[in-house]
Amino acid sequence: MDTRIATDQTDDSEDAIRFSRVLRPHRSSSDRAVKIVSGFVLFLFIPTGTTFLLMGAWPVFGFMGLEVAALIFALHYNHKVGSAFEAITLSEREFKISKVDHWGKRRHWTFQPQWLQVRYDETSKQLIAGTHGKRITIGKFLTDDEREAFCGVLKDELRLLQNIRHPAP
Repeated sequence: MDTRIATDQTDDSEDAIRFSRVLRPHRSSSDRAVKIVSGFVLFLFIPTGTTFLLMGAWPVFGFMGLEVAALIFALHYNHKVGSAFEAITLSEREFKISKVDHWGKRRHWTFQPQWLQVRYDETSKQLIAGTHGKRITIGKFLTDDEREAFCGVLKDELRLLQNIRHPAP
């Protein structure tokens, strides 16, 4: 789920990535599993619906077909939405958030890490990062505990970056 990136650049370089994470929603199935479940649903309901159709209960066949189509659509849509992700990188010069939705649309936000404030809002249960009136919510798809833990990790990394830039005397 998350990875730290080691770079070949020296620690003196201000462009070296100090911290990097990719946040992804929890996905309960793979492409193959969605296809198998869809096939199994069709395998069960086509003979059942055909039996009702042959017995003269044609409305059952139609409504059953709509239910099966809706179920298969919901499975595929849920799987597609799970492909969204957020990439977060921190270097000495910038804190960058890139959000990619399930259609592939990318949006980017960049903040200066010296002024960045990261907090977990207890009332709204959101992880918020921002500076100078610009704010963004991070990890909406994470659980409350995961957002709170990730907030702690981000704060620690920002504190570590401040200690690297301004070591204590």
